[in-house]
Amino acid sequence: MKRDPAQLSSREYDLLVIGGGINGVCTAWDAALRGLSVALVEKGDFGEATSSATLRIVHGGLRYLQHLDFRRMRQSIRERMILMRIAPHLVHPLPFLIPTYGHVMEGMEALAAAMLINDLVSYDRNQLDDPEKFIPHARLISKRRCRRILPGVEQERLTGGAVFYDAQMYNSERLTLSFARSAADAGAHIANYAEVVGFSLDGRRVGRTRVRDVLTGEEFDVRARVVANITGPWSDIVLGLLRYEPPDRIVLRSKGIQILAPLLCEKYAFGVPSRQRDVEAVFRRGTRLLFVTPWRGRSLIGTTDTVYRGEPDDFSITERDIAEFLAEFNAAYPGACLKRGDISFWYGGLRPITEETIQRDVSKASRKYEICDHAKNDRIQGLIGVVGVKYTTCRFLAEKVVDLVFRKLGYPKPPRPLTKQKPVFGGRIEKFEDFMQDAIRERPDHVSESVMRRLIYNYGSEYRRVLRYVEEDASGAGTVPGSEEVLRAEVVHGVREEMARRLTDAVLRRTDLGSLGHPGEAALAACADIMAAELGWDNARREKELREATMVFVPGGGK
Repeated sequence: MKRDPAQLSSREYDLLVIGGGINGVCTAWDAALRGLSVALVEKGDFGEATSSATLRIVHGGLRYLQHLDFRRMRQSIRERMILMRIAPHLVHPLPFLIPTYGHVMEGMEALAAAMLINDLVSYDRNQLDDPEKFIPHARLISKRRCRRILPGVEQERLTGGAVFYDAQMYNSERLTLSFARSAADAGAHIANYAEVVGFSLDGRRVGRTRVRDVLTGEEFDVRARVVANITGPWSDIVLGLLRYEPPDRIVLRSKGIQILAPLLCEKYAFGVPSRQRDVEAVFRRGTRLLFVTPWRGRSLIGTTDTVYRGEPDDFSITERDIAEFLAEFNAAYPGACLKRGDISFWYGGLRPITEETIQRDVSKASRKYEICDHAKNDRIQGLIGVVGVKYTTCRFLAEKVVDLVFRKLGYPKPPRPLTKQKPVFGGRIEKFEDFMQDAIRERPDHVSESVMRRLIYNYGSEYRRVLRYVEEDASGAGTVPGSEEVLRAEVVHGVREEMARRLTDAVLRRTDLGSLGHPGEAALAACADIMAAELGWDNARREKELREATMVFVPGGGK
C-alpha cells in the first residue's frame, strides 16, 4: 500500500470516497471487489478520528431489545459473526456480566427474559468452524458468584447477574487499516493526508473534486461519476464546500470519551448504570450502561454521550472531561474508587446528531445509519451522503452504499457483494489457536513468544511481512525502548507498506505502542529516528513530530 496522491488525477473513477474512517474504507473495499474503479481520500490518517474512538466492542445487538428492534438485533448478530470470520485475528468473543437488582426492570426476571430472547434471536450465531469463535448461551449467576467476580459491585438490592457473550476488537486501529489495505489490494487508489477543499459543479452535477495534499500543499482535481461523502462529524462541512443553500437542518455532534484504568475485572466485561438516560427505550431499565472491558491488562471504560457544540477540528479531551467522567463512573461503581492518577490514557471522538434529538446536555446519538442521495434531497447529482453509527455494522453499511452507487451508475441489479466471506488483509486463518501455536513453534530464535503472539493478533496471516524487515536488518528484531513487545521493524513496515507519514501514525495506529498511554520519551525518540531515516526528515521536522506526539498524551492537547 503506497501513498501516491498524484495518481488520483490521472483518470476518471466510478466512485470517489471522501473519508478514510471505517465506513469509508469498507465502502472502498466493497466497491473495488465488485469491479468499480475507486479512489479514496482522507484529510488525516486512516481511522484517526471517530473510528479510533470506539470502545472496541463488536455488539450483537442485545441493547436493541429495549427498543423492540429485532431487525437491528439480527443485523448486528450477523455482522458480529462476519467480522469474526473475515478478521479472525482481530475480533474475538468476550463474556459480559450485567449485575441484577431488585425484581423489576433491573432484576433477575427481566434479564432472564432478555437473555432467552437474545439466544432465540441469535440461534444461528455459531456457524463458524473455528471453536475459538464460539458464542455460548447466556446464563444467570447467583449473587454470591456475581460478588466474587466483581468485588466492588454495589451490594444494596443486588440479586445476582446475567452473563452473555459479545465480541471485542483486539486493535480497532489495525482493523480499520486492514480494510484499507484490502481496498488497495482490490485495486482502489487511496491516500491519507489528502483533504477535499472544494467541488466544481457542472450544472447541478458534481464534476471535479478539488483535493489538497496536506503534506506538500499541492492541489489537484479528482474526477468521479459518483462521490460518496463519508466523513462522519465533518459531513455537513464537506457538503458546505458545494456553495449552495443547504436544507434547513442544524447539525450538532455527540461527544464520547473512553478512559483506561487499572484492571477491575480480568476475564469479564461488565456494565454498570450511568446517570445518562436512554430516552428512546420502550422498556427502560432507567439508565444507560457504562461498560468496563478488560483490554491488554487494563480496564477500558466508556462511553459518555454528551452534546458537543464546537468545531469538530477543535475537539479535544480536557482535564474537566476526565474528572467528570471519573466522578460519574465512581458514583456508578463505588468499589473502583478510581483517582485521576489511575487513568493512564483517554481518547474519544464525535458523532453527528441533529437539534431535535437533544435533551438537555445528553445527546440521543443516532442508532441508525443514514444514506442520503442528494439527487433526491437537494437536486445535486452524483453525490451520496453517508453517516454510520456503529463499528459493528460497517461492512453492512458499505454494502448498501455500493448497491446505491451501482444504481446511480445505471446498473438495474448490482453485482453480488463479496465481503461476507472474503478475509480482510491478514485474515486468512482457518482456526485461530492452531494458527497461533504453529507460528509460535516456527518463530525465529530472536523473536520471543510474547512478541510473536502480539504480531499474530495485530497482523494475522500477514505477520511475515513484518519479520521480513527483521531478516533484512537484525536491529529490527529489537523492541522499541520502553516496550517489551513492539518491534522496531514494525515502524519501518508501517512507513514502507502502510503510509505512516507522521509519528502519531506509527505510535497510535500502525503499532499499539501508545495505546495504553505515554510510552516514554525514549520510545517516541526511537520511533522518530526510524521515521526520520525512512522519510528524510530534518531535525526541525523530527522535533515537530515529537512535540505533536507528546501532546496526544496531555489533556486538551490531542484527540
